[in-house]
Amino acid sequence: MLNRRALFCALAAVLFVQAAGVRVLAVSGNSMAPLIRNGDVVLIARAWSGGNVGDIVLVQRPSDGELLLHRVIDRDRGWRTTKGDASSSPDSERIPEAKLMGGLALVIPTGLLGSLPIGGVSAQFTDARTTGLVIASAPGARAQIEAPLLLGGDAAGQLLPGGSATWNLTLGPCPLSLAGECAGSTSTLRIDPARFPEIAASGIARSLRISTRCRALGGSSWATSADLFTSAWSAANPLTGRLASLAHGSPPQECQVSVTLLGSLAAVSSAMQLPLRWGPE
Repeated sequence: MLNRRALFCALAAVLFVQAAGVRVLAVSGNSMAPLIRNGDVVLIARAWSGGNVGDIVLVQRPSDGELLLHRVIDRDRGWRTTKGDASSSPDSERIPEAKLMGGLALVIPTGLLGSLPIGGVSAQFTDARTTGLVIASAPGARAQIEAPLLLGGDAAGQLLPGGSATWNLTLGPCPLSLAGECAGSTSTLRIDPARFPEIAASGIARSLRISTRCRALGGSSWATSADLFTSAWSAANPLTGRLASLAHGSPPQECQVSVTLLGSLAAVSSAMQLPLRWGPE
């Protein structure tokens, strides 16, 4: 009888706070650990949705409408950048102010309330994933890839959320004497516009951060050439997928391409190959 009474009182409390503008949600995932753990119940107040740096906020992710509970780490007029406390990388999408749904008011550890029929909010990591890199080169252009250096990977070579794989590449542009497909003025390393759309719907394909730096072959000074999120890639805008460029007939250069698994979106499969293309645009 006591348990039934407690359950009734808890349910009545939930209905009251929801009517008063407070949302009650069960957390799925551990990206906000140790403060908030999988299964904990949180109270979100709409009145506390200012989203200052350091605040934990409920947001609706623009790309898929999923509710996410993370901390604000940067803000500007009209948007916020969020991150899970246990993540090593920020979330891949900036959050418009219109998608701020409220601020954290209370955390209730897993217990009686966890069994109530209430909605959920994600604080979920992606599982470890195997991520590879493949490059298709135009005839006459040259791209050599070395084995990757893994940071934040497990013994099987799979990346954990926040982990990265870095490949060393040697890129040679088209010689000046070649014609046809290799006669462009500039060779570009980019996300392959013909192959990436096939896997763009995969959660892992949309939750990668790619940073690239290059230098003259044998040189001592690196220059950052790109830092982009695959979630922002667009076939209609070639700038969103460009990693590095080299003028036609220039000497080869060496580049380092680092792919970080953000772990902010669910993945369809356990592995993927990120397709790149090297050659004239």
